[in-house]
Amino acid sequence: MKISRKGKTGCALVLTALMTLTGLSMEQTYAAKGIELDKKDCSIEVSVAIGKNGDVQGNEEYLKDFHAMNIPVNLYRVADVDVTGQKFTPVSPFTSVDLSGISSTTTADDWQKMAADAAKEENLKAAEPVRQVTAAGTARFTNLTPGLYLVAPEESYNPDYTVRYAFTPYLTALPSSAYTIQYDADGNPVQNTGSSDDWDYDTEIGLKPEAEPQFGSLRINKILDNFNETLGRTTFVFQIEGNDADGRLVYSEVVSTTHESLATETIVLDKIPAGITVRVEEVYPGASYEIVGDVWKEIKIWSDAAIEEAEGETVNGEVIQTAEVSFRNRYDGGNRSGYGVTNEFTNSDDGWIWSSSPQTPGLED
Repeated sequence: MKISRKGKTGCALVLTALMTLTGLSMEQTYAAKGIELDKKDCSIEVSVAIGKNGDVQGNEEYLKDFHAMNIPVNLYRVADVDVTGQKFTPVSPFTSVDLSGISSTTTADDWQKMAADAAKEENLKAAEPVRQVTAAGTARFTNLTPGLYLVAPEESYNPDYTVRYAFTPYLTALPSSAYTIQYDADGNPVQNTGSSDDWDYDTEIGLKPEAEPQFGSLRINKILDNFNETLGRTTFVFQIEGNDADGRLVYSEVVSTTHESLATETIVLDKIPAGITVRVEEVYPGASYEIVGDVWKEIKIWSDAAIEEAEGETVNGEVIQTAEVSFRNRYDGGNRSGYGVTNEFTNSDDGWIWSSSPQTPGLED
């Protein structure tokens, strides 16, 4: 199988980080009242919504995914906090995490580096997390004590396995305070003097995901009822096209099989955007051969992850299965012979580059 015409699209899509005022992540708390260190009924709510009013931001399609998904979220207590809310002392097994430099000038990048340090594999293996699974986009952790926590959602697929979401682990302080020094886009401190200095022992934070579109494969089988050995090898050509939900062409390919005997030949195409339905059409039935049955067929492309993790299950009434179509041909009694050669064009910085090989078609009789 080679390619003589391409039209593939696909790119990684990154979601805007959904964040709330947690006492960290671009801000440092400076509440006047002391923290009640002996409280045991604190909570952290992880949600796709920002704030208690339910406002959201980001790609709406992805937010729909989050509301339909069950995302496992692991919560780790990383450090004790002092009564001022400004000093954190790491607890086992996170004692190697350096939190001594936390101050009003600690930047978002600094917090991210500390979170990555805390989230090292050896730390998480030795720790005992509290685990919750989101329902309708929300997971709530209760009966917590004040401290510094690592929030680590697990990678998850949306319901039809067309997108895999990876989540950045991050640190959040419990309790938090709305009385903060915040930082603008240039990293300059901005005093938020109008907010309450009360501690919030029921913190709400947002997920910070990155979306990775998934891809699947397609098998095309070419079956011959009979084969004319006198005419010799012959080539059959297929055109494959698929549109997204908005009707835009997102996949286009032309491939072929060349037969030297009665044996069935199979083409496997990969890197096809998952979730689309492709139309496979036999556009050239081979010299002196005719098509038996359908000239074209349509089939849905399931992602490789869907096949690996949930083959045979159903999503919205559709069975998850490998995309496979078969076409049948027979010798029509003619005396024409012919087989294919490759015409392949690759787009580069120097323009379109042409190459050829005898294994895929541009056709000649």
